Amino acid sequence: MPRMLAISLWIPLLCILNSFSIADASIGPIDRRSQLFRNNKSHSSNNIPFVVAAPKDIPESSASSETSKSKIDATLTKYHHHVPRGGQDKIDGVIRVVGTVTQTLISCGRAILPPIFACVKGIVNFYRALPIDAVIAQVGLVYCFAGGYYPTLFSSLEAARHCGWEIAVEAVKDLTDEAIKVIDATADLPRDAFERKEIFLQQTNIVLKTVDPMKINQAAAALYTTWLGISTVLEKEYARVINLSMTLAGFFERIAHFILEPPVKMCISQDYHKWVPVVIGWIAKAAAMNIAWRIQRVLTASTSAMVGGVMFARALFRMISRKGFRLFGLIREDDTESPLDEIVGFTVGGFGFWTQIQTQYKNGFTFEVPFPFNLITWPMDWAERWIQWQITK
Repeated sequence: MPRMLAISLWIPLLCILNSFSIADASIGPIDRRSQLFRNNKSHSSNNIPFVVAAPKDIPESSASSETSKSKIDATLTKYHHHVPRGGQDKIDGVIRVVGTVTQTLISCGRAILPPIFACVKGIVNFYRALPIDAVIAQVGLVYCFAGGYYPTLFSSLEAARHCGWEIAVEAVKDLTDEAIKVIDATADLPRDAFERKEIFLQQTNIVLKTVDPMKINQAAAALYTTWLGISTVLEKEYARVINLSMTLAGFFERIAHFILEPPVKMCISQDYHKWVPVVIGWIAKAAAMNIAWRIQRVLTASTSAMVGGVMFARALFRMISRKGFRLFGLIREDDTESPLDEIVGFTVGGFGFWTQIQTQYKNGFTFEVPFPFNLITWPMDWAERWIQWQITK
């Protein structure tokens, strides 16, 4: 019995020793074992799954190991750049567009707003230093020689005097001050060392810290309220023009549909036939508005020329009277009207109306300011077209 127990204990021990010997034979000598340990350690430090390196004397296994490593690195690099990030690309695109628009507006404001603000401030200070009659005389000349060019703009200025002119001017001044604050605050912001997203976030932070939201809100409300009053007055004043343009648009649209719609549909694909009536309607309305406003410009040119001429003459004679000149008693000492005022006023007004009509007769009564004066008056041209569209639409 003891002998059988000893044999049963030695048999597992021999099996274990035999397994160790087989493992030693497969791995190789001790120097190869240390090399294998170093290779495995280097692979583990690179965060790559465990790959058993073969001895140097087997080139096929070494080549396959290097190939596997390169494939693993390529796969990890590929998926690292294509990991979905929850719409980050769309957010970056929006930030890029908004940042570009913001930077463009700030750059334009930095280049335009300060000189415009300085020029307007200088002009206002200059006219405030002049006598009131001198200002009235100059306004009369503008009405006399340019009344047909900007009928709705001049009417808007006249209506604004009774609909909150002082409030609107103060609101524009407040908005300009806030814009200049933002421009000055973002002037020294470095842009080379930051990405577009960081620049946009910094500019947004500066705007939120710099501007006064209550002042901007009050200024915008004041401008909107003033414009509501002005537009109401203009719609009533130019109701005949609006009615004429709508009537002409109805006639033009019916004629255009009868004449233009069939040949246009023959020239285009059937998929686009639904657009033909709509486009023809737009063209008819635009042509009707153009004709109606040209007629109104001629009427406004005549009336504004007469009113402007009389304004100029009376203001001029008031200034002459204050200097002590009487012109053989034709100019009265008081401010009462005299026949001389009307004679000079109607003469100047007739000359102004004749000048406008002669100029516009050559240009087809487009009432466009000739070159090079349009380089200065283009803001008023845009304002005139915008007001016409707003009250006619």
